[in-house]
Amino acid sequence: MEGLFVILTPLIAFLIILAFGRKIGDLGSGILASVAAGLTTIFSLVVTLKAIHNPIHIKLYNFLPIDNYTLQIGFYFDSLSSIMTLVVTFVATLIFIYSIGYMKDEFGTWTFKFYAYLSLFLFAMLLIVLSDNLLGIFFGWEGVGLASYLLIGYYHKQKKATNASFEAFVMNRIGDWLFIFGIIYTFYLFGTLDIVDIFAKVESVDKYALGIATMLLFGGAVGKSGQFPLHTWLPNAMAGPTPVSALLHAATMVAAGVYMVARLYPVFEATPQTLKLIVVIGAVTMTMAALAGAVHSDIKKIIAFSTMSQLGYMFVALGVGDEGGAMFHLTTHAFFKALLFLSAGAVITAFHHHLYDIFKMGGLKKYMPVSYVAFMIGALSLAGVVPFSGFWSKDRIIASMYEWSGVLGVIGTIVAFITAYYSFREGFLVFHGQERWREHYGKEVKEVEGVMTVPMGLLGFVTVLSGIFGLWLEHWYVGVIGGEEKGIHLSVAVVSLGVAVLGIWLAYAVYVKEVIDYRKAYGALKAIHTTFKEQFFTEKLYHNILAGGYMQASRYSFKFIDRGIIDGFINALYKNFFSFVRFLWKNLDIKIIDLIIHESVLTAFRVGKISRQLQTGLLNHYILFLTIGVVVILGIMLYILDRL
Repeated sequence: MEGLFVILTPLIAFLIILAFGRKIGDLGSGILASVAAGLTTIFSLVVTLKAIHNPIHIKLYNFLPIDNYTLQIGFYFDSLSSIMTLVVTFVATLIFIYSIGYMKDEFGTWTFKFYAYLSLFLFAMLLIVLSDNLLGIFFGWEGVGLASYLLIGYYHKQKKATNASFEAFVMNRIGDWLFIFGIIYTFYLFGTLDIVDIFAKVESVDKYALGIATMLLFGGAVGKSGQFPLHTWLPNAMAGPTPVSALLHAATMVAAGVYMVARLYPVFEATPQTLKLIVVIGAVTMTMAALAGAVHSDIKKIIAFSTMSQLGYMFVALGVGDEGGAMFHLTTHAFFKALLFLSAGAVITAFHHHLYDIFKMGGLKKYMPVSYVAFMIGALSLAGVVPFSGFWSKDRIIASMYEWSGVLGVIGTIVAFITAYYSFREGFLVFHGQERWREHYGKEVKEVEGVMTVPMGLLGFVTVLSGIFGLWLEHWYVGVIGGEEKGIHLSVAVVSLGVAVLGIWLAYAVYVKEVIDYRKAYGALKAIHTTFKEQFFTEKLYHNILAGGYMQASRYSFKFIDRGIIDGFINALYKNFFSFVRFLWKNLDIKIIDLIIHESVLTAFRVGKISRQLQTGLLNHYILFLTIGVVVILGIMLYILDRL
């Protein structure tokens, strides 16, 4: 029963807030969403304790009969899905509570919708984690896509927010098409969508065909987790409220791609070529994102680039065969990445959302001590400094990379150095040095209220605690979900810790002690700086060349083909129609023909004017039209089947 409560509680909260949010109020909706998420965490803990050694399979009902196979809706709690559920719900609960303080200034503007979207997001993510079949995962996959579209574009009056939500939607649709084709092809190969049944038949399927299926499935993960080449949406998604950024990057949407590959790992493990592709994509992404983070100036985008980079590490771990390391790092990353985002959100709140540029901040340490400590704990863990949790999980992945290839291990070590550098570059520029913000912000700043600092404190505590017991936690975690227990690699640990300390020292020397003028350095290296900041110009390639080229082609098509050829032909036909008719029927009254044609044209315009009203641009209207269409089609199909 607890298993159903896990999945249904956030859905019920979403429906209640959506239906009664105006009466409950913005604050009441935030409290309801937070309580529902907290209850879901408690139910998750109860189920995890039961399912961690004895999987629980809940079958709800038969959904769709397909020939000799019947697709069932159900949920599967095993060690992997249960632990992932617990991490997702715990982090989400703290972010929900934090959002009450963050969104307080928005109360009175129907902010209850924001909390409804958060609950929908959590429900959709749990659907991905717990579904026992690929179609259920796909429903959740699309659900988090819809929720992210609504949340990223929540500030719909800001053009950058609506553009970011649209870009996220489009980029994810590209990946989703690959994903759905992968699901279809998997069903063709296995004759089932049930995950457990697929695992049992892996050895009996042609490996070449299976490789195509896994590459298509991985294409979905590339889009959802913001990996190259479908990566540009992820940093731009920072246009949404900070709690959304934390939820997206910590344990939900962008983690879904990594989790999906881990969930289906026996299938991916049987296709070495796909694993090599995963290694390449992960390595390219983690390097490119780290370089972008090292030169960016937006307080949230830097953390977003670090998410892209760390997800790259996780995918590389999956590609080299270290599933346990990938999931262990996903878990530790969820805690310290949420901590970093919430700390950044506290700074943004202190400036009342007026400052985002880290070069316009500085000296906040004495004004915001809690946020400072929280950020530094997250940065130390992200940098991989012992004994924080990131050290243990990232050290394991780098060790696995060295085992697979020395070159790959070196790349992982270099990226670890860059990670430490940009993490503390941001921390030092925001919290240390001169109070540059006084030139750009005319008010005093102070620490945020308790509803925001308490979640940061709890996340900081978990990050430190999981680091202190990191070696034992790795032993337990890998033992539970499966995989090789590696322990500590002394040589790799010393090297990775050394480069982390070196990166922190470099950031301190440049941005606190200012041993060199970084402004002049940026000017001298402007070409390299711009290349890194623009993500090797991939975003400009997509926006200006691909999207811009498509728009130019559309304008050309409209101007020369639609207006010139099609309209020209119709107009010429219309002009010569009367003379053609009079040639055939000399006594026919031309006024009658003109009246008939004129009324026909007016009727067409009237019908077009009415039908244009259906194009409202509102997503909920389109969903309603889609639902009506599906009901009508199903009704026609049932009628035909009944008549046969």
